[in-house]
Amino acid sequence: MRETNQALKRDLTSGSLHRAIWYLAPAMMLETGIMSIAQVLDAYWIGQLGTAALAAVTISVSIRWVMNSLANGLGIGGMAVVARRIGARDRAAAEHAAWQTILLGLIVSLVLAGGGLAVSRPLLVLLGADSTVMALGLAHLRVSLGGMFTLVLVFVINAMLRGAGEARLAMRVLILSTATTVVLEPVLVFGLGPIPSLGVAGSAWATVLGFGAGLTLQAVVLLRGRALIGIRLNDLRPDFPLMARIIGIALPSTVQMALRSSSRLIVVGLVGLYGTFAIAGYGIANRLLLIALIPGFGLGNAAGTLVGQNLGALRPDRAERSAWWVSAYAAVYMFAAAAFLFTFARPLITVFDATPEVVAIGVECTRVVAFSMIASSVGIVLARGFDGAGNTVPAMAINLISLWGLELPAAFLLSRSLGLGATGVWCGRAIANVANGLLFVYWFQRGRWKHRDV
Repeated sequence: MRETNQALKRDLTSGSLHRAIWYLAPAMMLETGIMSIAQVLDAYWIGQLGTAALAAVTISVSIRWVMNSLANGLGIGGMAVVARRIGARDRAAAEHAAWQTILLGLIVSLVLAGGGLAVSRPLLVLLGADSTVMALGLAHLRVSLGGMFTLVLVFVINAMLRGAGEARLAMRVLILSTATTVVLEPVLVFGLGPIPSLGVAGSAWATVLGFGAGLTLQAVVLLRGRALIGIRLNDLRPDFPLMARIIGIALPSTVQMALRSSSRLIVVGLVGLYGTFAIAGYGIANRLLLIALIPGFGLGNAAGTLVGQNLGALRPDRAERSAWWVSAYAAVYMFAAAAFLFTFARPLITVFDATPEVVAIGVECTRVVAFSMIASSVGIVLARGFDGAGNTVPAMAINLISLWGLELPAAFLLSRSLGLGATGVWCGRAIANVANGLLFVYWFQRGRWKHRDV
């Protein structure tokens, strides 16, 4: 009876729409927002090691996220399938889908980590790492990619927990991961007592161990049945037809995530043409911009859950209204965040690296890009709405157009052909952000996603 009452309290398919949004949104925003704590502190601690270390970690993290994105798309497929089945009140089917997604995530992450380790050196060379940055980047990458399965599985399982409406539980997982990372990082980077200083490798170890702690908590919760989804022993065998369906939903999302992260990698390479100071300045500015955008991802996750569950409950109009309202909330938040970044860009950049050349580049990048991220936040919410519907092709197509068809050519043209230097790279990104948001608005309002069968 207690489980039934909990399920009724979590019914997101009836009653006040705004109440449903704000039942999910705070936990999901906090879940994604607490990740910014680790990112800020990571940039701060690495900044204490010097500009070369900051540049090395900027390149290494960009490579790692390309690898992660190829597996993290599975979380979108799992979330869509789980949300639809929870909305249809079929918990057994939701649990079955959850295990199949976890199994896929483990296999794919291990394969990608091996491939990433094999090509890490040539990738660093391609992205402009000099001999000093090369050694530091390899030290960070080897640890990051070796433990990449912890990051992938935490994000995959949390996506499915959100799909089931377990936003608060997903939040607790990331609080544990972040707290563990924050406590371990200065100890591993600088050393303490018998623990030696590991430098940039210590930063990577802190992240891997932090997400390992989160993964352990997820395993306990799922095995003990403490959530609306769990893992049952009769689900442990692979279900290849269901896996194929999940992959079919996840593949376009995986491609669009890879398009986004690999485009960021190319941008790093383009910035690298202007030297180590440029990479370090861009690295700080990019982290600040992404940190500001992180709550938008939390709001987007709320939209994805609401769209998926309401479609499962055969309420497509409520699903659509959910996405539009969450988009409006995201735009208001992002305007305030952009104004803050624009105003305080210089002191924020200086906290991480006070080198004048680094500060000048970081401030310019932050101010050029900041307000264009209002459109990005709307695009993120509607992209998650598509994901929740299991209609992942539009996000792939829009990111292909805006990132590869617009941002990269514009950044290259403005920076190299028109002689604007690194400033042209920031302008290309701002143009693409606005185009991305407008394209998502146009495509979402057409409404074809309402008829997607998952």
